[in-house]
Amino acid sequence: MRGVLGLLELVLEVEDVDRSLDFYRGVLGMPELVRWGEPRPAAWVRMGPDQALGLWPARTGGPGVANGGARGGAHVHLAFRIEEGSIEVWAERLRRAGYAVEGPLASEVGVAIFVADPDGHVVELEEWHAPTS
Repeated sequence: MRGVLGLLELVLEVEDVDRSLDFYRGVLGMPELVRWGEPRPAAWVRMGPDQALGLWPARTGGPGVANGGARGGAHVHLAFRIEEGSIEVWAERLRRAGYAVEGPLASEVGVAIFVADPDGHVVELEEWHAPTS
């Protein structure tokens, strides 16, 4: 048996699906994949090939849900890889959309900016210089 092949899905607990879609789809440009209506509202956007980010209000999870009733944690930090040389363009795009941007901050593996999504999840956009395989 081979090991884990990669990230398939990450689900964030959000207050308002539409507001979250405005950020992830509208500001970050992640295409919407699936949308559920009542009684279990949720949406998924594409993070990368074969990768989805789910946006669920707390009431969508719970007993009887395929994820075992699990709920999100109090602190979430997720990072997305961006194109080399695009950090300033992303920072300006986020600022124009009304978001406070921290950085850019350089490290031994790249340069990154940080922003809080509408629900306070820390979103990092990074020009990653280190190998991923």
